[in-house]
Amino acid sequence: MTQIAVIGSTNVDLIVEAARRPEAGETILGSSFHLAPGGKGANQAVAIARLGGQVTFFGCTGDDEFGHLVRENLSKQGVQIDNLKIKVGESTGVAVVVIASGDNSIIVVSGANNFVSPAYIDTVRRHILQSDLVLMQNEIPLETIFMVTALCSVEQIPVILNPAPALRLEQSLIDKLDYIIPNEHEARTIFGIDNGLEPLLKRYPYKLIITLGEEGAVYSNGEQIVQIPAIDVQVVDTTGAGDTFIGAFSFAISQKCELYHAILFAQYAAGLSIEKLGAQAGMPTLDQVLKRMKDDGHDIRSILTDLES
Repeated sequence: MTQIAVIGSTNVDLIVEAARRPEAGETILGSSFHLAPGGKGANQAVAIARLGGQVTFFGCTGDDEFGHLVRENLSKQGVQIDNLKIKVGESTGVAVVVIASGDNSIIVVSGANNFVSPAYIDTVRRHILQSDLVLMQNEIPLETIFMVTALCSVEQIPVILNPAPALRLEQSLIDKLDYIIPNEHEARTIFGIDNGLEPLLKRYPYKLIITLGEEGAVYSNGEQIVQIPAIDVQVVDTTGAGDTFIGAFSFAISQKCELYHAILFAQYAAGLSIEKLGAQAGMPTLDQVLKRMKDDGHDIRSILTDLES
C-alpha cells in the first residue's frame, strides 16, 4: 500500500450557535455549543484514513488538553502520528466558530501550527521522503511549503497543494507542484485573475483542478475543459466537504487512478460527506463511495482495478 504524508494544521473547533452576534460590549445567550477536532490538514488526513489509505500526519500540537484530544482522535481514526510533535508551553490551534443569522464567523488562533516550520521539517525529513505522495495546505508557514516541495521535487515524490486560505503563489512554487486544488474564489486570489477560469485552466493542464461547490469540479486535459458534476445528495452539513474531496482525490491518485477517475471518486466522497452531520464524522469509507457510484450506474471497473491493486 502506498504511503501518503499529510503535512498540515490541526485545530480544535469551538462552535457556538446563537440567534445573532453580540454587539461590542454586549453579552447574549447562545443556543448550543460543541467541540470538534478540525484543521484542514487533520481533516484531510482523516478523509484518507477513512478510505483505507496509509497516512502519516506531520504537524505540531501544544501540550494542553486540546493537544491530547487532537492526537487521540487522529490515532483513533487510523492516522499514524509518530511524527506529530508536541510543543511544550504552546497552545494547540483553535478555531472559534460563531454560527448566527444563517452564516458563520471564524477566528483562528494558529498556536502550535506556527511551529510546522523548516526547522521542524529538518527533524522529520527522512520520514517525509519515504512517502509516495505528499499533501499540504496553506494553514502552515509558506516557507515550509516551499521547502517540502523542493525536497520532494528532487526525489520525484508527487506533491498536492490545497492552497487554502488563499494567497498569491510564486511561479517557482507552482512549477514544482504536481496538483493544485483551490476553489473558484481561491483560484482568483492565487493567480491574481478577475476574469474567466478557462484560460487559467488551459495554462495548467492536468495540474490545476478547481472545485465549484454544487457545480462540481473542472480541469483541462490539454485539449478541452472537463467538468465533472457534483452528485445529487440530501444536504445535511457541508462542513468538511472540501477537505473530504482533497483527501479522497489524494487517496485515488496514490492508487494510480487517472485524473478523471480520481476527481469523480473525490466528488462522490465529498457528496456523501455532506449527507451527515460533522466534518470528520461524515467522511465516508471506500465501500460506501464505491457502492454509491455503482448505484448511480457508473462503470467503475477501471477505478476498482486501480484501487484494489
